[in-house]
Amino acid sequence: MAGNLRGPCMRNQTLRYFLVAVLLAMYVHAFGAEAHSEGSVVLLNNVPVLKIKTSTGSVAQDALASAVAKRLRAVDDQGEVSSVQVGSTEEIRVAGSTVITVSQAEGAAHGVAAKRLADLWSSAIRDALLLPPLKFSIDSLRAASGTTSSIKLVGSLAFGADFSSSNEAIASVIKVDGGVTVTCKEAGDAVIQARSGNATRAIAVFVRPLAAALPQSFAVTVTGHPASAELIQGAVEGCLKSRVVCVPGATCSFAKLDVKPLDPSKSEVVSAFVRLHSADAFDAVGNVLVTVHNTPTDYKQESALWYSNAPESVTQVGSLFASFLKPQTPIRLLYHHVNASSQPIILRVEAVNDSEQSAKFLVTPGDTKPDKNPVRAGMTSGSQFLRLWQHGSGEVIEMPPHTNATLSIRRLIPNETSSGLCRLEQLSGPDILVRVDALPAFELSGAWYEATFSSTPWHEVGCRPINEYDRAMYEPSSHVYPNPNKIESFEYSVGNRAGTLLIGQQPIAGQDHTTNLDGNFGVMYTVTATAKNPSASSVTVELVFEASAGYMGGLFLIDGAFVQTHLMNPKEQSRLCKVRLEPGASKQLQIVTFPVSGGSYPATLILRAVE
Repeated sequence: MAGNLRGPCMRNQTLRYFLVAVLLAMYVHAFGAEAHSEGSVVLLNNVPVLKIKTSTGSVAQDALASAVAKRLRAVDDQGEVSSVQVGSTEEIRVAGSTVITVSQAEGAAHGVAAKRLADLWSSAIRDALLLPPLKFSIDSLRAASGTTSSIKLVGSLAFGADFSSSNEAIASVIKVDGGVTVTCKEAGDAVIQARSGNATRAIAVFVRPLAAALPQSFAVTVTGHPASAELIQGAVEGCLKSRVVCVPGATCSFAKLDVKPLDPSKSEVVSAFVRLHSADAFDAVGNVLVTVHNTPTDYKQESALWYSNAPESVTQVGSLFASFLKPQTPIRLLYHHVNASSQPIILRVEAVNDSEQSAKFLVTPGDTKPDKNPVRAGMTSGSQFLRLWQHGSGEVIEMPPHTNATLSIRRLIPNETSSGLCRLEQLSGPDILVRVDALPAFELSGAWYEATFSSTPWHEVGCRPINEYDRAMYEPSSHVYPNPNKIESFEYSVGNRAGTLLIGQQPIAGQDHTTNLDGNFGVMYTVTATAKNPSASSVTVELVFEASAGYMGGLFLIDGAFVQTHLMNPKEQSRLCKVRLEPGASKQLQIVTFPVSGGSYPATLILRAVE
């Protein structure tokens, strides 16, 4: 019984499916084909299918195209499309009716044989007849705000279609021949719909902003006699990375910069071709102009040494140093810390302007990547600093209200050392807090991650709004040492004992008169070494550096020339220079040096005859 009941039900359901299919076929077919001509071009269902290039007798190409369109409208659009050779010509037929005859002359006008042209036109007609009543030429549109895009609409009902937008504030539409023009306005999503008769078609429109509006212009200020190409390049790159106005999270890449050294009081415009990229915006490509000013400054001697080394071995996070920078009072900041904990930490040095006014300061940097060899860390940062300091080189950083400027940020694994030596001079604005902190090793990404590998991290991240770490508890440091400069002299006369001078022997006193700076790390020594030859023979005299107290290295300016020793074992000596003295002659050497962080001091300068 159950089987007998199911049988008629199944047959009725099959019949219903068949009737629905027939009705759908009739519905689709009822639309028919739409054909028209534009000049000598024939469009079928709004798709160009052929272009006539030759006339027939006195009938011009435009009239021929109009006649072909008329024939296409009259044929059965469900019929087979074929090409048939008739004598020397090819006939294209739809459902058995000839719509156009292709002559050899027409083929020659297209640069192909008549048979080949007929096949191409037949294929185009066949594809056009298979189109649904309405179809956009693209599945979706992704465009930048402020741009206009044209979208083609094809199909048998395309010619008479109307268009609408779900959100005119995001994307507005205007009907044009062959389709629709979409004007993208604000960022957002909208749907564009085409309607003709009972047929509709829709596409999604995703409007996104440009990553940046270009071109843009900026200015940076440097100092130096002259300002080196390396310094200028760093300042310009920092401007491109951190100051270009763009959508949040956009990254800036640029072609190689063409920069040269710049004399004081001179300016130069650097043109950078940049690309701003963001995942949720369109790339912006164009120029950014950066005007570099080398402003002459009275590069005064530093009035104090700020010494962030207590403790040298950091076992937990917290404040390590803090003091306020005051206008027109340049200081030298030394920081040298070892991660003595069992976990990674972040060592950060920053300037903080937590006021309602803007502030401006000059920095001469010296900073190095973390190193498990503390002497090598001190040598690398000291070398960068001394080369810039020698020429009065630096970069001006402008801090808006309630912002910070990161001067160093390094991620230290256990037993790694972060070391730096820099000169800071406040030029304008309220007092600036300079602090050194050991922070938890939180995850850093993007520009902050890049900053941990840079000796000038403000180039990567710029000035940022202050946060809770900037306002964390601190105590003003007692390790402030006034007058961190020593003037020394010594001499050697040929035939006598070698002349010697100890570097780092007599510690300078702290401002509270309770602390002394053992080793004088970061104290600048200006030394005059005089060699005399009272003998009757020519003699070669050498200047030697000795690691008297232990493992170390030395950095020197000797008559303006930069000299760096290798890493030296205890009691090892390294020749810095030598001079030839004629009988009765003398020679003065002007030496600048400082005890390098991580080394063992005192060390000895020796002036003697070469054996």
